[in-house]
Amino acid sequence: MPFSKLSREQKRTTLNELRQALFQHELWYENFNRTIICDQVPDERDFREDANHRWPLGQWLHGAGAGRLGSHPSFSQILLAHELMHRHAAIMLRTASEHRSIPLDDYELFLSALKQVRAQLVTIKHELEDALRNRDPLTGAGNHIAMLTALSERQALAPRPTCLAMMDLDHFREVNDTYGHTLGDEFLVQYAEFVMSHLRPHDEFFRFGGEKFLYCAADADLDQGRAIAEQLRKGLSDREFFVEGYLPLTVTASFGLTLLDPSVPVEQSIERADQALHAAKAAGR
Repeated sequence: MPFSKLSREQKRTTLNELRQALFQHELWYENFNRTIICDQVPDERDFREDANHRWPLGQWLHGAGAGRLGSHPSFSQILLAHELMHRHAAIMLRTASEHRSIPLDDYELFLSALKQVRAQLVTIKHELEDALRNRDPLTGAGNHIAMLTALSERQALAPRPTCLAMMDLDHFREVNDTYGHTLGDEFLVQYAEFVMSHLRPHDEFFRFGGEKFLYCAADADLDQGRAIAEQLRKGLSDREFFVEGYLPLTVTASFGLTLLDPSVPVEQSIERADQALHAAKAAGR
């Protein structure tokens, strides 16, 4: 998932830098319009071959931004659109400086690239805000706020079924006692990443607390939920988790399932899933 390798502090720093870069980009755009409309002298940086590196947004995109967002799926598209935007801006500025009318096609090409840069950067900004507000800082799974909000929204979709699976790592206390809480946390991160990499479209995953997580299976009845849980259970038990300095670890997990009930508060459905989990553990994990 985006930003999974960034710490909470790195996410916060990246968000602040992105907000500032977007603000500086708007200042550049205002000055660009002023230059063309009011027949002002263009800034020579806009005519440089590397104009996309000469202004604050470009400097950030090719510097700190690349270091933190380079693996984001849309980052390479942003760089390309940003370069095209400056290339078309230079064409328009050169035309305007020669006191000629700017062809509509040139303007449309510029505007298309500009909109793409804005839209994709604003999307990343929203993703960062969501990661800071609605994500568990350790694992990247949804937090309690996100969980209650998402389940309330799903209740409104009734009668479409939603299966809730409360998941708990078996004997996780022994992992903490043997390896310490720091390595236990790293183990939780890998566990959560495994589950999130196997989410179906529209499914969601939340950290309930400690080693407990809630899997929300969209458009799934209990039978379908059991099939999903069994697939995850087998995948987890077959997987080796690597913690630096130690032999590979294996893990098993227990599941408690229930349907999201639209007629009762969300918390009650969550409690039912938790009770089903305790029953599963009592029956022998």
